[in-house]
Amino acid sequence: MNQRLIEQIGQFESYRYDPRSRRIVNLKKGQDSDIDAFLQLQHILDTHRIQYRFEKNFQIHIIN
Repeated sequence: MNQRLIEQIGQFESYRYDPRSRRIVNLKKGQDSDIDAFLQLQHILDTHRIQYRFEKNFQIHIIN
């Protein structure tokens, strides 16, 4: 992913990008998860045509 996109993801306090695992990691667990931020992240990835898949605990695995 490009640096600008990583910076956009970094603006969310509930999520961070882990370059080693190529995942956007949810920093909150269970009912504390920020669903609105998760949906905004999904929109950002879709807009930039990044392929991904959803995983447990509202984490996102970047495929490409």
